[in-house]
Amino acid sequence: MPSKTGAPTTSPSSWAGRCRRPEDRQGGGCAAPRRSVSASFFDGEPGGFHGTERFQIERRLGSGGMGVVYQALDRVRNEVVALKTLRWTDASTIYRFKREFRTLLGIVHPNLVGLYELFGEGDEWYFTMELVKGSQFLEFVRPDVLSVERLRPVLAQLATGLVALHRAGMLHRDLKPSNVIVTPEGRPVILDFGIAADMASSGDPLRTAEEGIWGTAEYMSPEQGRGEATAASDWYAVGCMLYEALTGRLPFAGSALKLLLDKAQQDPPDPSKLKRGLPADLVALCRDLLARSPERRPKDEAILTRLGVASPASGRVVTAGGASLGSAQLIGRAAQLAELERAFGFAQSGRPVLTIVRGPSGIGKTALVRRFVDQLVGEERAVLLSGRCYVRESMPYKGLDGVIDSLTRYLRTLADRDLDRLITDDLASVLPLFPVLGRVPKLLTLPAPTHDVVDPVALRRKRFSALQGLFRRIVAIQPVVVHIDDLQWGDADSIMLLDSLLGPPEPPALLVIASLSSEDPDAPPPFLRTLLDRTGTESCRELRLAPLSDADARRLAQALLESERREGPGEPGAPGGRGGNGGLDAIVREAAGNPFLVEQLVRYVALQPPGGGMSLGDALDARLAQLPSGARTLLETLALAGQPLDATVARDVAGLTEDERQLVTLLQAERWLKTTSRGERLELYHDRIRRALLARIDPARMPVMHLSLATAMEARRTDDPETLYEHYLEAGQVARAQSCARQAAVKAARALAFERAALFYRRALALTPGGGADARSLYAQLGEALANAGQVRDAAEAYSDAAALSSASDALELRRLAAEQFLIGGRIQEGLDMLKSVLAAAGLGLPKTTGRAVVSLLWHRIWLRLRGLRFVERPADAIPSAQLARIDVCRTVAEGLGHLDTLRAADFQTRHLLLALRAGEPDRLARALALEGGFTAALGGRSRWYGRLLAEAEGLGRRIQSPHALGLRAVMAGMAAYFAGEFERARDATKQAEGLLLEHGVGVAWELVTARFYHTLSLYYLGEVEELTRCRAAFLKDAAERGNRFATLMFSTGPTNATWLFADDLAGARRALAEALAEWPERPFGSPHYMAMTARGRIELYAGTPQNGWEVIERSWPALRRTGLLRIQSVRIAGRQIRAACRIGASRATPAAAAPLLAAAERDARAIAGEGAPYSAPTAALVMAGVAARRGDQAAAARALRAAVTGFDACGMTLLLAVSSRRLGEVVGGDAGGTLVHQANLWMTGHGVLNPDRTTATLAPGFSD
Repeated sequence: MPSKTGAPTTSPSSWAGRCRRPEDRQGGGCAAPRRSVSASFFDGEPGGFHGTERFQIERRLGSGGMGVVYQALDRVRNEVVALKTLRWTDASTIYRFKREFRTLLGIVHPNLVGLYELFGEGDEWYFTMELVKGSQFLEFVRPDVLSVERLRPVLAQLATGLVALHRAGMLHRDLKPSNVIVTPEGRPVILDFGIAADMASSGDPLRTAEEGIWGTAEYMSPEQGRGEATAASDWYAVGCMLYEALTGRLPFAGSALKLLLDKAQQDPPDPSKLKRGLPADLVALCRDLLARSPERRPKDEAILTRLGVASPASGRVVTAGGASLGSAQLIGRAAQLAELERAFGFAQSGRPVLTIVRGPSGIGKTALVRRFVDQLVGEERAVLLSGRCYVRESMPYKGLDGVIDSLTRYLRTLADRDLDRLITDDLASVLPLFPVLGRVPKLLTLPAPTHDVVDPVALRRKRFSALQGLFRRIVAIQPVVVHIDDLQWGDADSIMLLDSLLGPPEPPALLVIASLSSEDPDAPPPFLRTLLDRTGTESCRELRLAPLSDADARRLAQALLESERREGPGEPGAPGGRGGNGGLDAIVREAAGNPFLVEQLVRYVALQPPGGGMSLGDALDARLAQLPSGARTLLETLALAGQPLDATVARDVAGLTEDERQLVTLLQAERWLKTTSRGERLELYHDRIRRALLARIDPARMPVMHLSLATAMEARRTDDPETLYEHYLEAGQVARAQSCARQAAVKAARALAFERAALFYRRALALTPGGGADARSLYAQLGEALANAGQVRDAAEAYSDAAALSSASDALELRRLAAEQFLIGGRIQEGLDMLKSVLAAAGLGLPKTTGRAVVSLLWHRIWLRLRGLRFVERPADAIPSAQLARIDVCRTVAEGLGHLDTLRAADFQTRHLLLALRAGEPDRLARALALEGGFTAALGGRSRWYGRLLAEAEGLGRRIQSPHALGLRAVMAGMAAYFAGEFERARDATKQAEGLLLEHGVGVAWELVTARFYHTLSLYYLGEVEELTRCRAAFLKDAAERGNRFATLMFSTGPTNATWLFADDLAGARRALAEALAEWPERPFGSPHYMAMTARGRIELYAGTPQNGWEVIERSWPALRRTGLLRIQSVRIAGRQIRAACRIGASRATPAAAAPLLAAAERDARAIAGEGAPYSAPTAALVMAGVAARRGDQAAAARALRAAVTGFDACGMTLLLAVSSRRLGEVVGGDAGGTLVHQANLWMTGHGVLNPDRTTATLAPGFSD
């Protein structure tokens, strides 16, 4: 590096970028060149940064004002890189450090240093980059004296690198000899982009005021010294370097201020007068580059021509993430633009809106959002705060990091008086989260935050709240739009922060637009699922971009072809007749509505002579031919992999000998491929590309390539047996494929991914000879996986298959498991048949009559009360397996028959508990205690007794830390609360139970359905219509996916069926009931049939045909009585209420039978009133009101309705309260009555009841409707 006098000095033999020190900033923010540092300084022991688990520091390469550069070993990739760290972590330094990385990331050129990954955590910030070995520019071209033979090619390559940077829309702003390293092969590489700038903003007065004037005075142009840098400013710096190379001295000398003044007022001495014999063309170029006026300096292409670069495109520059050819063309997205405008309008009304723009790669997400926000900003309707998530960045809150950078820039443009309105003391607590905010001077003057919050969760909440307050105050001044691009590269912390910003207590009225690529719209990144689950509301919207229509794709292709013609008239290969109708039709056909593919085909067409082929394959072949060596093999490897592939595996299989990341960035920029998982995995950009590449691989090569992929993955110790299975199978290695399939199944099961486990057990079975021990084991494991996944029918069949291949002792347990799954899945007869054989093998039997079942139940319960709950705890392995099998068989009968034959189920449940107490195995006992508590509550047992049972179950479950037992206990506690008429407690307990079971439970299909069933019952009685509707949809979807017929029936009948009626969808209610019953046997009559009976009665009341409902109930009642279900109080109350309602309604349709029908309804009401449950009195009163109204006794009806209103209000049963209030208003009449009717209607329509009239007639018949 030269000293200030320009004398050359020695530099290290290995180099990778330099930093500048803030203290070096001189007038206007310039940095003077540093004096040389001896090589021993660089070769010393590493200091400061000591490496990480991934990066091992080998030696220190260099240091400067902003950071230190090391040579480091990347242990993950087993390669040596340059690693640049920050010396200081103040806000401005972090900001420039991140910008340096982001400036060059994705710009691929052999003369620009390649950047790899950025890391940030707390005070530790660093990024990795290409390790460039060589010497500085001057040392290479003037080792002792000028070497013109070296200078010319190096200068030409340096110019092509700079042109590449400019074409990417960037300026360097600090070019100098120490920032250009030349490899021993003569390749110059431009380094150190710490102060690089976007061309569009480099001369912006606000940006200049914000950042100051940066650069090195000796190489700085006059206009850059004024804060007006342009591309010509970089060429001025090249001119200074050329001058120094030619003459051995700088064109100007002195202090920074003197240098800038001299440059603005005079030309430098002519190089040819300082040194004789210099090449005239280089002297002339140097003189032109140092022209004081930037307009007089030659432009990029002219400089390349003068340096003998044959083609302006020489050197190949591509920019990842840059604007595509079609970025200015937005065709076929008017509806989506209108949707974004509506979202902005909603935010203008004072409420926050999150709009998620989703779609596959190349569909035009970024172009759409850019068009929308550019229009808003151009019309001065909003402030835009934008950021982008980067695949190769690792830092806290990376999803919002760029937005906070943008927020910082915005705050720095405000006057102090405006900042005073925005900055509050609590923002000091946000600085540790986002140090870049420290670039706002006023924030640094805030008092240090107090440490009154020690809980980390509470502290994070406090910081989030402070940031939310800042956004709220900004929005109060002017609308704000936040745009986050590529959110799929975000993280869970970012989603949490975003959720907090837009959530209570006082969310700012922001419009947040988040765009993300999603090849599979139903499989978003896991951290996004919670966010996407909220879409579908006014405040959280999802905008999925579909392929363009043929007409719009044609318009886009035509516009792009016209653009190509305008840009290249008369050039060789310019479009001729290829853009005719035939060519356009072919583009539309091949692109299939994808704008990216339209663009690729247009580019291909524009360069082809008329008459050539026209297909995506032709276009790909043409583009493949232009790629550098190794690129095609890499792309073919990815095509064959068919999914994201580890980058180093792809490199090894493709036979690449050097770091693949530069090649990957090039291919990514040209949209051949994309990266996932922070750049560590690669996949092709579009499936059409993959298919086209696959079609071009010789089939004979494929097995060999598959085997290479598999062996390379195993060599890298890739823990991905699923992928290994695929490749070994395609390679014809059946035994290894079977082994990998089994490993994949075990791995998936351990990760609780049971559906995935089942898939791979089936694949392993397909490769396993039948009849052996291996097949028996696989069938049993398949059954377990399917049961854990809740796929009950398939689980039962797998267990049956395993039992058929097993010994008698093993077969008993497998048949029990099969019977359990058959019953849960609604295959009743198969389940009962299997259960009888299991009971016989276990020495047990079902009571043959209901009477015998009652006697058996009473006997076992008396025995239970006499012996008490004493037990001696023993581990399972100390108990005979036959004894444990009997316990499990009894539990299966209790759970399997619980909704089919209540009395026999209750009998076996008590036997279950007695056997569990005798054995003393704690996990089984905890579950038996919980089940007994639920059954006892259902059959009207004393609350003190079932409360004790549940308490014992909870205590034992907590002591042994059994999530299954605790989840089951929570289910039974919810059931008990429901049967006691405490619906709010039942709702909360069953919700908690569902959460426990989903989070921790394995093999809990029955428990989960039971929890959800009683949750929906509680919601119905509480009148929470909207939540009940949401639950019904979610639970039915889950039941369908799991093949659980029982769950489908329970969530399509009973009170849940009323959700269709609340939505005024009578046909939907009938269809759901019919479809559910079609898959359920008519006999034996059980709880599902009772639920269907009540649903049918409600449907007929809503339809205005109550006599049909009455007839169904009358036919079903004897069978209901025989089941013993009427021993359950809630069944008696609900059954009699719907029977009475249908009787009241039928009395109007059949006047001759009106009197006996009304008398029977009155008897039902008296029976309900006598139940003594909290809600039985208002339920009976509402029935009596309908009877009185039908008899014409308005006074009695009014009295009964007032009692119903008071009772339902006390029970929190809001829907029935509204219905009763409306009926009371109708009876009372006048203004007071009208007000009651109006308020009731408002409540119902505001809570999801679309037709209050018909709903009221259904729930309270008998009045004049």
